[in-house]
Amino acid sequence: MSQTNDSNLTQPKNKRLKNEPQNNWSVNLTFSDNGFGLGGEKHFIISKDLSVTAGILFSGVKDDREFEQSDIFGNSVTPYKVNRLFLFPILNAGMRYRLFREDVTDNMRPFINFGISPAVIIYTPYSESFFSSFKYAKAKYTVGGYAGIGVDYITNKSSGLSFNLRYYYMRLLGSEGIQSISTNTIKNFGGIYFVFSYNFMK
Repeated sequence: MSQTNDSNLTQPKNKRLKNEPQNNWSVNLTFSDNGFGLGGEKHFIISKDLSVTAGILFSGVKDDREFEQSDIFGNSVTPYKVNRLFLFPILNAGMRYRLFREDVTDNMRPFINFGISPAVIIYTPYSESFFSSFKYAKAKYTVGGYAGIGVDYITNKSSGLSFNLRYYYMRLLGSEGIQSISTNTIKNFGGIYFVFSYNFMK
């Protein structure tokens, strides 16, 4: 009798699980009402479906009432703007659980995730040029959390893509808000974030 050369059939199931591609770390691009951001995330595998994640995110912040317009010289200006705001950084520490392992194809991996997010909100005066304004920067601190749902798409054994829809709760508690424009104060820096990731596998 001939023997099969299909390693997926001859390997024990637990060995196949051990050898399957898993997220190692990722580069992230985010979009939200606050603007866009960049970040990265490290994955620590606990079991076949559970992992711990640690990451960092840098994002701009804007008031939903502010808008840009151009002056007669073509320069972009924002009426009533008093401060530039940045989430710099958001530190994400959480857990991630893979869903429906037995029900969907292996290269499509739905998941849920949740965690805590300490953050620093830095604000600089708009009256100064962008880089020189950081000499006058001030900061406030908060701790929030997030929960989300997403899906990984495994392109090959060394890389993959993912989309994660997260809701962040991130509010300044027991503190005055921060003005981006002179007509309003911001205390809530959370909301819905769309997170697109390029994953490096192991």
